[in-house]
Amino acid sequence: MKNIKSKTILCVLGIFLLCIIANGCGATKKNTSEPITYESFKLLSNEEKKTTFANMTGKEIYDLVNNSDENWPVTSYDLITPDNAKEMIILVDNNGDLHFNLDWPHYGGYIPSTIASVADLAGCIDISRDGGDGGYCMSIGKNDDGSYPNNDKRSVPKTSATVKTGILDIDNYKAVVDVVVSGESKETRITKLCTMGYTQEIAEKFIKDQEAWLTRDEVSGPDNIADGVKLAGNTIDGRYGYYGKTAPWNAGNLNLSGGSRQINTVFSWGTLRDSGLMTNVGTAEIH
Repeated sequence: MKNIKSKTILCVLGIFLLCIIANGCGATKKNTSEPITYESFKLLSNEEKKTTFANMTGKEIYDLVNNSDENWPVTSYDLITPDNAKEMIILVDNNGDLHFNLDWPHYGGYIPSTIASVADLAGCIDISRDGGDGGYCMSIGKNDDGSYPNNDKRSVPKTSATVKTGILDIDNYKAVVDVVVSGESKETRITKLCTMGYTQEIAEKFIKDQEAWLTRDEVSGPDNIADGVKLAGNTIDGRYGYYGKTAPWNAGNLNLSGGSRQINTVFSWGTLRDSGLMTNVGTAEIH
């Protein structure tokens, strides 16, 4: 009887030891799961994307974004790193469209009380942009010494850079916007724009850009520019775009002062340039 019990105990102990060796039966199993790829991430439902993204570390977020086809938040801004990516990069839900973006200060990056309509501007103004031709956000004016505002004042998470520069004809710009937002048929608007001296290609770009403008995060997403206007208790005409002062941006390990003048036009930098609405095109170094 004792021999049977001893054999039984030895058998149980042997099975338990085998389970431990195999990382099972009560042993702690090491987590060897691989980080999710962008291709796998895209296949998730919107709710699964939100949950997955929220549970990722800063390095995982950085790598996910960096290896995606929407990697501009990390490739265009050298102050975004794996150490601050958790605080600086967000998954934006713009009316069901989920995509990566930087967690800019709310309301398009403006101090709400300073937001005004481009309709209030006139004449020609100096503008500059640190970014691609497809962007709609620019800085207005120069410093007292003739230099352009640096990225600390722009609240742009980037060190020294070469910015694009030009002079925007506000009066002609507003005349074009009046046609584009008139509500007339596309054919009629193109005809009118061509009569004003623009090519059909540029006329179509004007219309396409303005339609894209209406879908942008800063225009139709959460905490957009119009929300900032309402927060400040103001009512303005946003058809022509907005201008004001950039808000400080303190997040992660960044402390950007803001304070420069900013403008959001309804046409992209590239279209403003190609159409001739912007002249004296050049570049400048900012530090």
